[in-house]
Amino acid sequence: MSLTLASIQAAADDNSLFQLLSDELSEQFPPELQQDRERFLLALKKAPPGLRSMAGTHDLDGSMALDDLAWHFLNHNDERFLRETVSSLRQLEAAEAAEVFLVAWDMVKPYLSEIRTHDWEADELHEYLDRTGIQEKVDPLSERMWAISARCGDLGLMQFWVNYARKYPERCVVPY
Repeated sequence: MSLTLASIQAAADDNSLFQLLSDELSEQFPPELQQDRERFLLALKKAPPGLRSMAGTHDLDGSMALDDLAWHFLNHNDERFLRETVSSLRQLEAAEAAEVFLVAWDMVKPYLSEIRTHDWEADELHEYLDRTGIQEKVDPLSERMWAISARCGDLGLMQFWVNYARKYPERCVVPY
């Protein structure tokens, strides 16, 4: 079943709406599509603004739940996708999170080409983040992003998805 204006409006609570949104995102952006960044970026451009922004912030929420901002940039360092993340946060009206992300990205930017070209082992990554000072510089920003996530409640940054869908349901459905 595809996401509709009626299903968004009928969602009884945030968790129900989040599940509807997650199901639609899984349908629109299956794992095999997400693994091919070229195809994924093309699919994002064709998606309604709400779904595009939700898909564009999914990896950031995962990074903040499992790691921190420094590790996010190690794992997600395609600048096209980083721009998409900023744009997505802004679209979702997560201005503070967008600003924190931009400051962190600016700090990491001088290292991105090296990060992309090296085949890292996990222990090397920790050493690299410490040696370059990235971890120390970005830690306060990770703290801010975790605070934003905490204020959002159980859904973390994905609460912005729910808020956006309730405010702009028409921007979250695929026209048929």
